[in-house]
Amino acid sequence: MIDSRQPSSIAARMLTIVGTILIVAYLLDCAIVLFPPNFLDRPWQMAFTSQIVERGILPMVGLGLIFAGYGIESNAGGGTPSNRKPFLDIKFWSLVLSSLLGLLFLLLFPLHLNNVRLDRNEKLGQITTRADQAELQVTSQVSNAEIQKEIEKQQTLVKTQLAELVKDPQKLDEAIKSGRVPKEQADLLQRFKQDPQAIDQFVQQQFNAETLSNRELSRIRGNRQQLEEQTKLTSLKSGLQTGISSLLLAFGYMAIGWTGLKNLGYVKVGRRKNVPR
Repeated sequence: MIDSRQPSSIAARMLTIVGTILIVAYLLDCAIVLFPPNFLDRPWQMAFTSQIVERGILPMVGLGLIFAGYGIESNAGGGTPSNRKPFLDIKFWSLVLSSLLGLLFLLLFPLHLNNVRLDRNEKLGQITTRADQAELQVTSQVSNAEIQKEIEKQQTLVKTQLAELVKDPQKLDEAIKSGRVPKEQADLLQRFKQDPQAIDQFVQQQFNAETLSNRELSRIRGNRQQLEEQTKLTSLKSGLQTGISSLLLAFGYMAIGWTGLKNLGYVKVGRRKNVPR
């Protein structure tokens, strides 16, 4: 006669095996990520925390499968004896592991937030230092004789190009009407066509040392602001994503571990008796 409990027993064992494999696989992943250890290196700490938190849901799924298997087996009448010693029961060790993981993720929460803060401040300091050095270099080059010569060459070249364009009305009209020239530049070309002497004034205004220096300083400061915003946004995302996930995992694992140990009788919580006055 075929035992009716056999399918339930097989399903229970399969769930327990799959759950155990998920937990063991996660622990192996943690060991691989941990090697080689460099506990005093902040980038290593951040990378380690991010990776184990990202995969931190796997043991929780494994625990769910293990206890689902034991639940099926218990309903089918094949549960383990209640007087079994805790250190021989996989349920006990699963709950202990859950409590330890909860403690681990709880400790990682403030550690990661602090690392993100320090890393952000360090990167912002590096951005500021590089920008200040670039600005100082630009400022110091304003009075450089070689730079002045290069500016003068550029002025001469621009004047020559504009003068040649103005001397050829047909080519100038084609450039203006083609639509390939921006409106601002087209207005300038039209102005130069009517007043060729305006070329010298325009070149002196747009291609002098002070104007070029201010233009380069504006570019450096714009890049600095953009890099600072990107750094702050990246740090905020890392802190929120990994930090909140770590905190949620901590509460989840500690709740599973404590509730399970209490309900299965592994932890005795005594009730305070009322003492008569």
